[in-house]
Amino acid sequence: MTISTRFFEMLRMIGRLWHDLPLLVRLLRAWKKGSYPGLSVRTLASLAAALLYLLSPVDLVPDFIPGIGLIDDVVVLALLLQGLAQDLAAFRAWEQNRR
Repeated sequence: MTISTRFFEMLRMIGRLWHDLPLLVRLLRAWKKGSYPGLSVRTLASLAAALLYLLSPVDLVPDFIPGIGLIDDVVVLALLLQGLAQDLAAFRAWEQNRR
């Protein structure tokens, strides 16, 4: 895989992140209120692991490096959302059926 291909794949992941992050927030709010019971233990564990990584002071790429310091955090979020795609799709369908 060439560097330019990896760069464009990373841009696609960032685009998915911006698109799906609000949906994930709505899913968590609905689950917290008890109105959406469809959140699996695997999903909760993935969310907890990603949150721990993002809040941890130990990163693969230190955050203080200008320009690239937050790339690993964005990639972790994008991979999380990619892994949660089925859960997000189920929640999106649930949300549309409630309207």
